[in-house]
Amino acid sequence: MNELKAMWQAIPPASPEELAGARQRLLRGMRPRRRVVTGPRLLVAAGVAAGLVVTPLISGAGTSAYAVAKSPDGTVKVTVNELRDPSGLEAKLAEAGVKADVTFLGQDTRCAAPRFVSVDRAYDGAPAADVSELRSVVEGSRSFQATQVTSIRTIQISPEYIKPGETLVVEFRDNRNSNVPWRLGAWLAQAGTPVKPCTPVEDTP
Repeated sequence: MNELKAMWQAIPPASPEELAGARQRLLRGMRPRRRVVTGPRLLVAAGVAAGLVVTPLISGAGTSAYAVAKSPDGTVKVTVNELRDPSGLEAKLAEAGVKADVTFLGQDTRCAAPRFVSVDRAYDGAPAADVSELRSVVEGSRSFQATQVTSIRTIQISPEYIKPGETLVVEFRDNRNSNVPWRLGAWLAQAGTPVKPCTPVEDTP
């Protein structure tokens, strides 16, 4: 203890100028530092900016039943969180330049066919001989190219595959599964032809 007292006594008292300098250094240390944006932060910022390029066509607080957004490349992203208000979704798609007929169905149901005259064999053409031919017919159709499922809740519509006057007919079937909440049927109806209202029927295997 005596050695500690002797050490402190050996330290000369600070002058007023030294105390003032110490105070300034302390205040400088308390000021907010300028944030430096590193490479990864720049990438995150660029990603956020890129996301803002998409023009949303629906707004509101909380999670909406659906959302429609048109990208600069002309594709249209549709997010479906709840199967309700099909006419509202049709209106939003029309604002994005897509003429559509939207139906939301319960579990294990489908619309009685035929409802319209399709541009593709996949809807009302001759039945395929086997699964391989069916896959080839579906994947080679314009309806398939025009509408792609991109995640469990979103689809992407490519208007370049939809000719003037054609109607995109989409049927969302409730799947009662949080991992796969709905199943989609999407076809193109020929220009100038009507699309009948959906009559739900049991979807038997």
